[in-house]
Amino acid sequence: MRKYLLSLFLCVLGFSSLFAAEQEIRLTLPALTSSQIQDLLDGKIIDGDTIEGGKITQFFAKGTEAYDRAAIAEQSTNGFSIAAVSYIPYGPELKAMSTEDRQLAIFNKIRAISTQEGITYISWRAGNKPKILIEKSSYMEDGKNLNNLLPDPVATTFPYSVQSYVYQRDSSFGGNRYLHTYTNSDREIFVEIMNISTLRVFGIFTAVPKEQLHISMGTYQMEDGLLLCALTTIEDREPEVGILGITVDLPSAFMRRIKALQNWFVDQLATIETK
Repeated sequence: MRKYLLSLFLCVLGFSSLFAAEQEIRLTLPALTSSQIQDLLDGKIIDGDTIEGGKITQFFAKGTEAYDRAAIAEQSTNGFSIAAVSYIPYGPELKAMSTEDRQLAIFNKIRAISTQEGITYISWRAGNKPKILIEKSSYMEDGKNLNNLLPDPVATTFPYSVQSYVYQRDSSFGGNRYLHTYTNSDREIFVEIMNISTLRVFGIFTAVPKEQLHISMGTYQMEDGLLLCALTTIEDREPEVGILGITVDLPSAFMRRIKALQNWFVDQLATIETK
């Protein structure tokens, strides 16, 4: 009887937590449908784009930097944007932290970019099979010098604004330099990643000119879990680029990249629970 009552109590507790999470997501992202909210609770990533007038602000919490950027992207007619959001319930370690301590822990994990080396994505060209996406990922001393790459920084106090230069070599566009700009608040961490070198296909053909790619990742603290959102904007480009008879589907390429980065970050947060 005691085991039965304990099992019943745990089931009730689980349903209660799930209901609380559902209500919190519904209040934070009121434009989502019930099925989309259920997908988030099931650990899925939901996404959309602005192509042909599509809307994306429904994936972001109002009042955040991420929402403001998405609203601007929706109005743009000079390029396109894609967006995605997922929900990560807190584990015991994160749940036990104060909002301030949790924000610092999350910030240090999202900045640990060297751990992106070796992450994979599903490659269409490889026959929809996993392929290494990022081969090298490191901070730079400045925006040009590649001879002095730096280790991941570790903050001891939570900053509201930071800029860093990053070098990444990936399997799609080769080696490139990026500027990471953080705009944070007490509950939001928002980083915009802008290319400061031209992204090329086969190392020759321009896919995205410098300063025309903006990839953003953001986290938003709620009571029981974290919203992890992403926004990618490409300016002055059609969604498809033709190169030597090969069509490069930019929205598909960057959505796969977004999902790979979101999965990477989920794994990063998990290390807090297992330390």
